[in-house]
Amino acid sequence: MTMRIPDPTRFVPFLVRLGWASTRVANPDPLRASGRVFFFRGQALLFSRGFGMMCDELRRRGVWAEDLRCRGERWAVRQVIADYQEGRWRGPVVFVGHSCGGRSSLFAAEELRAVGIEVYLIVCLDVTLPPPVPANVRRAINLRRTRRRLYPAMPLVAAPGAAAVIDNVDLDAPDSPIDPRGICHVNITSRPDVREYVVGRILEAISGA
Repeated sequence: MTMRIPDPTRFVPFLVRLGWASTRVANPDPLRASGRVFFFRGQALLFSRGFGMMCDELRRRGVWAEDLRCRGERWAVRQVIADYQEGRWRGPVVFVGHSCGGRSSLFAAEELRAVGIEVYLIVCLDVTLPPPVPANVRRAINLRRTRRRLYPAMPLVAAPGAAAVIDNVDLDAPDSPIDPRGICHVNITSRPDVREYVVGRILEAISGA
């Protein structure tokens, strides 16, 4: 089992949804949206500032999206399970996580696996010590820098028996889809080319649902 790293915001459990401060576009009706995307921020509340802009872009396109703190996976899982079990909504679910939020996205997927709910896509951004990708995940993408860093960001691996398509994207590799110059652990979600790439993969997953 992967160890949970303490989150300093655990002492403010009411502060889960950050979209009220980080977004400018209203969410569509969650029961009519084409998909639901949950963004899990990195440690503390100041990192992952680009998530609000990604939420806005997805909301403009009719996707329900929310910017959550690192440990917001408990809230997200409750929302998805309640709607699925009560028959209100059964559309595609996507998790995106930066740093420790990447681990949160995988822990959330594991909780949904236990109740038989599929996750269409997980996107991890510069995550270290990620748990295995659960068997209920269709596709997982991991963007990370492998050079010029203080600690390693590790590749994703599938859990035993899982058949997820896993793309470990090394931003420092010659075939990287994103120019890594100037990208670091703190600003990766704020880079326009990273945001464009992530939003594009999300829309692909939802449109193929």
